[in-house]
Amino acid sequence: MQQPADLEAALAVVGHGARIVLMAGLTARPVLPLGAVYPRDVSLVGFAISNAGVDDLAGTAVAINHGLADDAFPIPITAELPLSRTAEAHRMLEAGGVRGRIVLRP
Repeated sequence: MQQPADLEAALAVVGHGARIVLMAGLTARPVLPLGAVYPRDVSLVGFAISNAGVDDLAGTAVAINHGLADDAFPIPITAELPLSRTAEAHRMLEAGGVRGRIVLRP
């Protein structure tokens, strides 16, 4: 089961005037911590990939690929486990709360 977005955690780390892009299913009903939004002049913007055109998607793919190649999206490593502990890694993910990568090593 996918964990819900934690807007409160996001708001704790963004700067004044930040913009947070939201993606969710039509039935999502997240809690909006309004007290943390308005005094910091934060904008919340919805995004539906189905509204993007081919040119937008292609340009985004190029930007993401460049960012990945330049390591511009650092993701913290939560755990490094030997391959023999793959089942444990799956249990960690299923339990939720993993914030980052779980790296499996030979």
